Amino acid sequence: MKTKVLAILLCSALFVCAFSGCEDAKAEPEESSISTVALEEGKFDIDAVRNNISIKGHKFIVPQKLSQLDSGLKYKFVGEEFDDGLYEVEISDENGVILSSVAENAHDKSDKASLYNIALNDSESNVYGITPQISNKEDVVKLFGEPDATKETDIMDSKIVSFIYGFREETSDYRTKGKFMNISFNEDNIVSSVVINYVE
Repeated sequence: MKTKVLAILLCSALFVCAFSGCEDAKAEPEESSISTVALEEGKFDIDAVRNNISIKGHKFIVPQKLSQLDSGLKYKFVGEEFDDGLYEVEISDENGVILSSVAENAHDKSDKASLYNIALNDSESNVYGITPQISNKEDVVKLFGEPDATKETDIMDSKIVSFIYGFREETSDYRTKGKFMNISFNEDNIVSSVVINYVE
């Protein structure tokens, strides 16, 4: 009986998918969609990491138009434009703000603006299973291999070590060009933050 009910539900879902959107032939297809991309362990792949971002149970991709956010998520632009088409944007669910990021191509502050950079720093978020405040340096190297570059930064009395995977180029005060992941560690070698950036 369960098999029959499941078969009926699947057929119904396929029927709805086949005929949804037929009313508006002019509707534009989305440029990208969120999907799971497999990663070969020990080898960094920007497409795998940018497609496997989770924040408080919500899936994200970079880059991602605001129109493509998970259902149940809302966004609002914060403050004034701080560079050509760049605005800070806050994304929230029913429990409050889950992400503060930067939206580009946001001159008209519409859902056509997109996120090109996401920074994670709490244990309710992860990138391909690497979780801030929980995962360590060994976990990162096992999953992504040795980094393409490392960077050390002194902040107050602490030394922050960052692993950079992929191509990164500083271009201005507000924009960083490249397709990369930057993982920072605290002095105990625990991940403190993960940044994913995807700019052509």
